[in-house]
Amino acid sequence: MSVADIGRMLAIDGKSFADFPRALEFGCGCGRILLHMGSIAEKTALFAVDIDAESVGWVQEHVPWVAASVNDGLPPLAFADGHFDLVFNHSVFTHIDENYQDAWLGELARVTRAGGLVVLSVAGMDPFMELVGTWRKAGADPTHLTEQFRTKGFIFIADDGWVGGPFPDFYHSAFHAPWYVFRHWSNYFAVKAYVPRGSLGYSDYVLLERRTGPSPSAQRLWDASPPPPPQSPTPAPKASIARQIVRRVKRYLGESSR
Repeated sequence: MSVADIGRMLAIDGKSFADFPRALEFGCGCGRILLHMGSIAEKTALFAVDIDAESVGWVQEHVPWVAASVNDGLPPLAFADGHFDLVFNHSVFTHIDENYQDAWLGELARVTRAGGLVVLSVAGMDPFMELVGTWRKAGADPTHLTEQFRTKGFIFIADDGWVGGPFPDFYHSAFHAPWYVFRHWSNYFAVKAYVPRGSLGYSDYVLLERRTGPSPSAQRLWDASPPPPPQSPTPAPKASIARQIVRRVKRYLGESSR
């Protein structure tokens, strides 16, 4: 249950939701998590953003304890520097490539106050091994995937079952090795904890702290030039394989959010 999962992540730092005057859900969708946060909103001012205007509209109409708004696929968000004490999400960084991730890590650092916490989910080792198993069962060779995961620690698959679906072209499947998160995400935050299967018993949860000093996003590089294109897709040998992979990810990441 996501609210409880997030609460357990905060407890690692000896805190609860009540310790954060302002909190943001980054990528709220139709409010599956926010629906269960009415009591939390009595002490914490809750905000939410998502790229899906229809979903945000539903949240605005049915979840009165949340100030929800639409954001673009890339930064900036319409909030001042250091506006939030806490930022949390479920299953955003599982679907965007490295360029988009870096942009959003920098932006979340910008809108989080120094000392504030950020809780983000990733598809880590277990989902990746399911991906490898799916390829093998389909008679495909996943060696190039395992080698990239071993050496780079990050894989983005653009040729997946999300192609042609209801989401933007940049929305696909991403997998993180824990060491990659500690090494790369530490450019933006202090990585305080990495909990395998900490989100819904499947995705990994990462607890981050906004350091003191200037935000890594201060240069706003995405304002100066268009964002680089998504990484070249990791090809799937058969379309059916990609669909199997995404069905697994959807099944595990799309369960009850309470």
